[in-house]
Amino acid sequence: MAQLLIYDDFLDRVDSLGFMSLSSVLPGFPSLSDETAEENWHTGDPETDPWVWKDRVVKEKRLAFGCILGGHKGFVSADMYSLFYTAFHPYEHMEERRASGEVSETVWKLWQIFEEKTLLNTSDIRREMGVTLKKGGSKVDKAIEELQQYYYITVVGNRKKIDKYGKPYGWAANVYDKVENWVPSEWMTLNAGLSPDEAKEIILDRGMTISKNINRKELAKMLGIPYN
Repeated sequence: MAQLLIYDDFLDRVDSLGFMSLSSVLPGFPSLSDETAEENWHTGDPETDPWVWKDRVVKEKRLAFGCILGGHKGFVSADMYSLFYTAFHPYEHMEERRASGEVSETVWKLWQIFEEKTLLNTSDIRREMGVTLKKGGSKVDKAIEELQQYYYITVVGNRKKIDKYGKPYGWAANVYDKVENWVPSEWMTLNAGLSPDEAKEIILDRGMTISKNINRKELAKMLGIPYN
């Protein structure tokens, strides 16, 4: 398999596949880590560093990125995005899902924050939720993943913490916003009129086409699609 060397190669690859995971989550399923050289990661070069590519694609709105492949980190192309949204975003309003016990109180509280505020990174979210990394942080992190998995929020970029002198420090953390605020409107006009079940079947069909030596049940499990 040809290695992805530059940013444009990566864009072309995901556009041709439709979706791809960040790291290897299922042997035989395409992943960015498997198709790039280890020495190119974390160099900071926007043209050749795959770690930078994930941030660049969302800032430029070329691909979607986040915990959007069954809760696994990955990328979805513009052409496929509306299929994933249709397949995984619940039809019921969040209030209805809360009333029926489908979402936890943590997920509900987090969603209420996003209803009022935008462009929140992990530190912002923990502060708003009144938790720290060690106290309550794991529940909030899972809630962030869940809202991504079901296409309520998405990664839109990243930023570092700011110290008391106004200078950035530490690792850059993901910044999130509601899907409706970020996604290009033209992405959502594609694949119109499909039911969630039809969208899931199309996604599985594509996944089988782009993968090697995997079975449909394994793929469905990875993507969070019920399989009988």
